[in-house]
Amino acid sequence: MPLATLEQLLAQVADGGMDAFARLYDVTSGRLFAIAFRILRDEAVAQDATQEAYVNIWRKAKLYDPARGSPIGWMSVIVRNVALNMIRADRPTEPIDDLDIPVAPVDPPDSRLGQCLKLLPADQRNAIVLTYTYGLTHSELAEHLSVPLGTAKSWVRRGMLALKERMQR
Repeated sequence: MPLATLEQLLAQVADGGMDAFARLYDVTSGRLFAIAFRILRDEAVAQDATQEAYVNIWRKAKLYDPARGSPIGWMSVIVRNVALNMIRADRPTEPIDDLDIPVAPVDPPDSRLGQCLKLLPADQRNAIVLTYTYGLTHSELAEHLSVPLGTAKSWVRRGMLALKERMQR
């Protein structure tokens, strides 16, 4: 679906348009469910996360700003945050050392993203993968990598800025 159409649908949803919301759901639900499922790895829980994400989209549609990103990107962040919050709420309180987190990053689903990630310095690449794939908070990331919190945050931020720049080329 064209970007302008999704923007139009979101604008109509912001005005309370139920038909627009139904159309938006029909067009985007498969992709948003895939994001939730990739994070949660459980179909039923991913369906719950997707449903909760759409409730948030309905409530927050007025906050969408086309100047800050695409509609699908905005909705993807919402579903990702819902899924990660579900993991955190369910996460046992075991020390981070006991978690099974590989040192090497996993292969991203988008080959272009993978190529751009490989061009980043290793510390930034690993910080991004651990944060966005495994859902580690900045504090957990700092603890896992045995670096100060500010360093972990910096690696993620600088890596994301560099990744964005490389993806736009």
